[in-house]
Amino acid sequence: MKNVLVAILLFVPTSLLAGIKAYVDRQEVHSNETFTLVVELDEFTTDTPDLSVLPKEISVLSNSKYHRSSIVNGITETQLGWKIQLMANEAGVFTIPSISVNGQSSQPIQIKVKQPSDTFSTDGDLEAIMLKGEVSKPEVYVQEQVIYTLKLFRSVQTQYASLTEPNIQDAIVEKLGDDHQYESIIDGKRYWILERKYAVFPQKSGELIIPKIIFSADVVQRGSSGYGRILGRTQPVTIATDEVKLKVSPYPAGHSGLWLPSKQITIDSRWSDPKDKVVGEPSTWTITIKGVGLHENQLPELQLPPTEGIKWYPDTAQKQRSITSEGIIGERVERVAVVPTRDGKIQLPKLTFRWFNTETKQYEDAVLPSQTIKVLPGAEQNYTPVISETTPEHTQPQVITESSPLWKWAAYVFAALWILTLMLYLNKSSTTNSREFNRRASRPQPIASKTRLINACREGNTKAIYTALLFWLNEVTGKEQTLQQHVAAIKSESIKNSLLLLESSLFSPEQQHWTDAIKLKDWIKVIEQDIKSNQKSDQQTVLPELYPES
Repeated sequence: MKNVLVAILLFVPTSLLAGIKAYVDRQEVHSNETFTLVVELDEFTTDTPDLSVLPKEISVLSNSKYHRSSIVNGITETQLGWKIQLMANEAGVFTIPSISVNGQSSQPIQIKVKQPSDTFSTDGDLEAIMLKGEVSKPEVYVQEQVIYTLKLFRSVQTQYASLTEPNIQDAIVEKLGDDHQYESIIDGKRYWILERKYAVFPQKSGELIIPKIIFSADVVQRGSSGYGRILGRTQPVTIATDEVKLKVSPYPAGHSGLWLPSKQITIDSRWSDPKDKVVGEPSTWTITIKGVGLHENQLPELQLPPTEGIKWYPDTAQKQRSITSEGIIGERVERVAVVPTRDGKIQLPKLTFRWFNTETKQYEDAVLPSQTIKVLPGAEQNYTPVISETTPEHTQPQVITESSPLWKWAAYVFAALWILTLMLYLNKSSTTNSREFNRRASRPQPIASKTRLINACREGNTKAIYTALLFWLNEVTGKEQTLQQHVAAIKSESIKNSLLLLESSLFSPEQQHWTDAIKLKDWIKVIEQDIKSNQKSDQQTVLPELYPES
């Protein structure tokens, strides 16, 4: 009888004996949280699962294949499988339909996708992870800075953590410096806190929505070692902030001209030489404008009116920024060579421009008061050459003997100063490198900012392109810098000028139009190569240690 059964099995088609099954690691997940679909087949095939049947709300992140064979009682058993990492981008109940492989179909699977909350709790630890987002004020004017602060609280250990960036429609978003990490005791529980801040500049009046920021990680189970993930003792978690809604007010009624919404704007000046001026001799007059919550490109260019007795020779303005607790502080520095054309007292003009105080909701004038300078006559050099009528005698060369060792002491002093300067430079370089290493080591896993930039270029949204470009450049360089600082590493003048025009089109008072969105998509590889080449060059210029350790 046994031999008969074996003979029958030999003539049964393999497809009737083979089985297929599909299952997920969890049937309840949160939106934007990864989960794994496993498809297994008890035979070998070159076919692959048909994933086109998945619901559009579920995305495929990765797909890996494995193959196992074993011999039991002289019979070879084969198992072929696929591990497919999925993510649902919205809440709801979804069905993974039958997956077909090699003419066989699995059973459908139903999963429940829940909205992520802003907290995560374990069995023995309530609110083990919390994510909070808040704004500095609920109502702002168009183009006024509002600070969005993100705080991540963790009382448990996590692995492979990632935090999304705010992608806000109709707004320009800039990250404010590096993340701050510290510890705090809340309700008797110790939390590790990561704090991140963004400057948000609404570009359109109405309601502005800051979308949910999502944190994903694997939580290491208590008692697990550093190999927790490998041994399977981790739990995936996804939490998200609540949406934040802002009311964005338009320009005040009757507004015209320059729009500078700020808490404070200052203008001051200084001279390179405080002494009296001299006819025909240039002096540098430096005028500095600072604006709280203003981009450096928003600050106006000063117009120096014609002034009797003075010629102006302005230099190119220097634009920069600083990051403080009040957000971005833009700074514009104008340097003007002032050349008096007559002596006496000359009155310089008063310089003024209007800005809008967002605290008092009133227009104010930034004023650099008029000042009077005293100009001295130019030095007259009445030089009359004296002609000698005597015939010069032939003289022997005179040998001057140095009677004082002063020059030797000067050489010693200069040598000592050079050594001291070199030691200070090496110490500063070492400190800077250490800080940069610590800063990079604490940085969370970066999001695909290049993909975001490419998508923005395809859409042609100038504001989204600018925001995505800054995030990407900061990620490539590992430094939080202004766009002007980033483009300095780019070799192509046409690309440099285009990126600066992009920034000016958004912030400069003069309305300019930028049309290089498609070109920028093609420039991304060139820009990345130039930046990395520049970084290698900077590393090669670092001086070696004077006394390397043996």
